[in-house]
Amino acid sequence: MRIRELDGLRGIAVLAVLSEHYMAWLPEVGSHYGWLGVDLFFVLSGFLITGILLELRGREHYFRVFYARRALRIFPPYFLGLAVYLAVSMAMDKPGTPGLWLRFVFYYSSLFVGQPPQLSAYVLPVPIGVVLGLAVLWSLSVEEIYYTIWAPVVRYTSQESFALILLGMIVAAPLLRWRFHTPQFPELYTFYCRMDGLAYGSAVALLIYERRRAPEKWLRADRLFDRLGFVVLPVTAIFWLVTRGDRSNVLVTSLGLVLADLSFAIVVHALVRRSGGNQLWVRAFRARWLRSVGMVSYSLYLFHYPLRFVGQEWANRLGLPERAGAIVAVLLGLALSFGVAYGLWYGMESRILRWKDRRVPSPAHPVT
Repeated sequence: MRIRELDGLRGIAVLAVLSEHYMAWLPEVGSHYGWLGVDLFFVLSGFLITGILLELRGREHYFRVFYARRALRIFPPYFLGLAVYLAVSMAMDKPGTPGLWLRFVFYYSSLFVGQPPQLSAYVLPVPIGVVLGLAVLWSLSVEEIYYTIWAPVVRYTSQESFALILLGMIVAAPLLRWRFHTPQFPELYTFYCRMDGLAYGSAVALLIYERRRAPEKWLRADRLFDRLGFVVLPVTAIFWLVTRGDRSNVLVTSLGLVLADLSFAIVVHALVRRSGGNQLWVRAFRARWLRSVGMVSYSLYLFHYPLRFVGQEWANRLGLPERAGAIVAVLLGLALSFGVAYGLWYGMESRILRWKDRRVPSPAHPVT
């Protein structure tokens, strides 16, 4: 069962990230909050993956089905991008180092605190456009590490045990963010410090799974979650408006992210329960254009940042006034980004997904 409202939520997540990278020169649009789109992705991914694993648990070929389907979904655009970046780097005689590329080939860049130092060196080892392309891949590392370790946890532990593990992750991550924080916020690129977003999403999946097994027992809990939302969401909004999302502030990266992730989890929980409903706010997440953006959000996220640089380079050649040049650069970058994203979706991703469903069918009934 595909929950269309969550496709809309993915669209919001990627548009938030685009606002940060494309509209930083216009903070009036709230672009300084755009980095929270990554945390929304984390909550959605935690929910999706844990929902799939709970349905697969105890079934035949648990690991083969899960990892094969994840690889077929994630690897093709990702490694295509890496191949293009490597080719561009070699063509421009700035090939980088094996250590730099291995971090991304094997998804382990987020095991270190901060971005790879090569990406902020005085003399860059790869072209600036490639630096921007690699810079967003830390979040893929966070998710891939989680997928790798979470499948055996769900398979081999009781629900009570992995609920305790989730609680430990939710408590540990903000403490680690506090511990490693500096004004350059390197902790935000690190798996251990961002695992709570995925854990919140996983907790929602566990709650929904139990709710579907005994819905009559969860009516009181549903009302409790609704009341919690009426408290947490306004408090979160006030906190972020006051702090303006300043990542150099340790309260923002610790307490602020706790509030944001909890709010995202509450929204996901509410949308899953009300999927298909006629409430105006629920229907807004089903808007066709927003779900379409959510459909291509993966490739859009992967490639929007280097294409922003390409758009800027093209705009610079026009010799426009500063303000007009900034607007033209944004429009060119967005056109390139959406063009590449939709081209990859229809030309590659959707075809691979159809092939995946034929060759590696899942016996589970995942909520996506």
